[in-house]
Amino acid sequence: MQTPKSNIEWQAYGRLNYGASNELELGLREWAMLREHLRQYGFEREGVCVEIGCGGGRLTNALAQHMTHVHSLDVSEDRLQRAATLPCAHKCSFHLVSEPVIPLPAASCDLAITTHVLQHIQEKAVSDAYFREMFRVLNAGGVMLVHIPVIGAHGTTGSLRELIFRGAKESAKEVVLTFTRGLMAMGVHKLPWKIDKYRYFEFTETAKFLEGLGFIDIELRILPWDGYHSYVFARKPA
Repeated sequence: MQTPKSNIEWQAYGRLNYGASNELELGLREWAMLREHLRQYGFEREGVCVEIGCGGGRLTNALAQHMTHVHSLDVSEDRLQRAATLPCAHKCSFHLVSEPVIPLPAASCDLAITTHVLQHIQEKAVSDAYFREMFRVLNAGGVMLVHIPVIGAHGTTGSLRELIFRGAKESAKEVVLTFTRGLMAMGVHKLPWKIDKYRYFEFTETAKFLEGLGFIDIELRILPWDGYHSYVFARKPA
């Protein structure tokens, strides 16, 4: 199983408490929006949820207010320790992971969710593995809700000039990030810059992959969150 290259910076950022919001009110607001769209999608279960990339627990706390139990995964032990102090932590189980494997039995969850995470993992094989794992752990009729940036959302227009600029920017970031990971591997964590990759997804390609896994009712919704972000909804057949 492939270990994401991004683990090294996000473990370091977890120690330094960089790059993840701990504002619980924002988590409540985002979950209220997502919960309404889940209702529109036909999902109203209040069962077991698995969350990939919980960070400091901003969304975790909101999920735990409505789900019977939340399994929260992260690559940073420091983030998990902070999340364990949440007001609703008694309804959560926290799992430290390093590979794209969900440490839960098959057909054990009603909702699989990840937000503001997959765009920071540059390897397509890793995000594909997470999609495969979410399908495995969902109960029949369970729903996957994933936040993935697509062109036309997240402040992008899809113009040729913009695409060229973004491509050049990400290429430059790759050079700096390789250097940064080398320093972090030597134990240098507190650097005068914070950098990570930002990946856009092709929805058609993603939808075809999800169909191949067995998901149905696949939808892309661009929602009014932080300048219009994009979320994919999919269901495991009943």
